[in-house]
Amino acid sequence: MARHVLIIGCGQLGSRHLQAVVSLPDVQSIDVFDPHPEGLHLGQTRVNEVADRKVQNIRWLSRLDDAKPNGDLCIVATRADVRCGLVCRAASEKGYHSFLIEKIVAQSVAEYIRLIEFSESLKLSIWVNCKTRAHWSHQRVKSRLDPNAPLVLTAQGGNHGLANNGIHAADLFAFYDDAEAIECLNVQIDPELQPSKRGIDMFDLSGTMLGRSRRGSQFLLNYSGEQNGPGYFTVVSANYRALIDDSKKAFYESTAETGWVWTPVPFNVDLNVSAMTRAFAENIFANGQCDLPTLTQCYPAHEFILTALQPHFNVLLGVDADHCPVT
Repeated sequence: MARHVLIIGCGQLGSRHLQAVVSLPDVQSIDVFDPHPEGLHLGQTRVNEVADRKVQNIRWLSRLDDAKPNGDLCIVATRADVRCGLVCRAASEKGYHSFLIEKIVAQSVAEYIRLIEFSESLKLSIWVNCKTRAHWSHQRVKSRLDPNAPLVLTAQGGNHGLANNGIHAADLFAFYDDAEAIECLNVQIDPELQPSKRGIDMFDLSGTMLGRSRRGSQFLLNYSGEQNGPGYFTVVSANYRALIDDSKKAFYESTAETGWVWTPVPFNVDLNVSAMTRAFAENIFANGQCDLPTLTQCYPAHEFILTALQPHFNVLLGVDADHCPVT
């Protein structure tokens, strides 16, 4: 079947999604919308880097009004402050029903809830690109955990952003635990705003967050503001443990049955956005589903992160805002 895809936002992430889509044989045409000329130029450059490019019919648009309606998939990779509004426009004005959207979905819990209500009213299918839970390593860990027993997940490393990257770790915790909510037990934030590459009005934070699920599982997230070392995960349960550094493709596990001997697990999977989005899109086209969390499934992670961090942003910025300036 000839598919049409709309990509909204063609910056660093959007252009990687574009690289994935142009390699799909079932896709006949693509519309790329970005109001910034530099975004469209980056997309054109990165399309030319794709060795197995299948799609030649690409339109580069500076207005969403010019996009083809009723396509098969819309990928939204803009800043978070305009993301929800653009999803609503693509659905209501252009007739799209299937979406893959970047995190952070929204800058406030209230805005996230409004998007869920809008999605349900139009029966949309929305997946959030919190792709850590879709990594082969974490799928393997999930399959080895007792679904009824508590676990401890730690995510730690250098200054990768408690909001922008912490959302991946929080969603992974919800995935492992099947948690419908994450209770915030403690937050210790470094008294310094971390700048964002996506604008002078966007920031992030470093520090430590502690959460808990109703099952009794615990979640520790720690990103140090003083160094930029790669992050890694540890998982501890009664009968199984794992240590995973996805960035270095390092994976070790141990079990009570083997006397807790650490065993390396071969890890040879491409985790780049350009590769993973290709698989997500293929599954959405073929089965109407993929390994990413749905908008509803990703809500617990966003509620945990946004609710806990908003007061700290307000203090450091000296404002009384109802949202987090993250993207």
